[in-house]
Amino acid sequence: MRWSANKTVVGSLEGCEVVRVLVGEEQRDFTLHRKLLCDSCAFFRTHIEAIPSPSNSKDGEEEEEDDDEGDSVLWLPNEAPDMFEIFVLWLYQRPRFPSFIDYALQTMCPEKFRTLRTNLVHLHLFAAVIDLPAMQDAAMDALQDMYLRFDWDMSPRFLAFLYGDCDVQHAVRLRKWAVAMLAWTLHGADKAVTMAGPVEKLFVAYPELQADYHMHLQKMVQSRADVRIKNPQLRLPVNKLKSGERFFGYRLCTFHSHRATVGEGTCPHALALGHSPAAQPVPKRHKGEAESDISDADLISPVRDLNEISYLDLS
Repeated sequence: MRWSANKTVVGSLEGCEVVRVLVGEEQRDFTLHRKLLCDSCAFFRTHIEAIPSPSNSKDGEEEEEDDDEGDSVLWLPNEAPDMFEIFVLWLYQRPRFPSFIDYALQTMCPEKFRTLRTNLVHLHLFAAVIDLPAMQDAAMDALQDMYLRFDWDMSPRFLAFLYGDCDVQHAVRLRKWAVAMLAWTLHGADKAVTMAGPVEKLFVAYPELQADYHMHLQKMVQSRADVRIKNPQLRLPVNKLKSGERFFGYRLCTFHSHRATVGEGTCPHALALGHSPAAQPVPKRHKGEAESDISDADLISPVRDLNEISYLDLS
């Protein structure tokens, strides 16, 4: 089954309440399990419960082929449909989400890597808007892994977007990571000389960026870390690091939403997904991961093969 450009429908909907989500100005249509969506966060629960019941009488109007006149409808006009497809992937395949992203990067055309990166950035921001920290952190992890895989530097254009176009509360963790990436790039990468001029212009245009950059450098000095080798792309597998490890990468939860409460403890996302510092991911759903009483037999993900997802074909 290939996802339609206009409508996405999950499998095994018989006997399950569903909600239609129209995304973007073009109103791309997604049909999802209502309870799973409501259980994901208060944003969807509040908005879906506020939707008035549809009228049973539609005199003079033609019914659609799939007879969904009884479905609840929620419209997200300001969100990108391609980003929302990744949200659906996370919603239904949360334990396998990192594996799906990794597989996508192995199979998709190289010219689409940046498009996927952009969609992950918007996924992170969307998660911040709807207050869904677990998805926000998953997007952050995927971005770090992408930058490590391709050894990307932090671009001035990305920084201008974060500091010029994004709400500071929504982009705070992206900014923190981007500033660490900028410091690492300027102090150790081949692009340091060519980026010096554009970065100085950014500092003038965005004083907050300059302040965050100098604060980051001060923290590096205080921690006796060498900014040239402490790589913000590298997520070390545990938070409690040995003295030698912390000089080369960042704690697992450094850029997560729960960083301040976890400290050096185990990442709660790792626990929810059945991971331990020495364990491999467990490919099944666990209690607390999605608070839904829909059985596995009924809850079939719309994503069966990443090659079928339309965001991988954006030409």
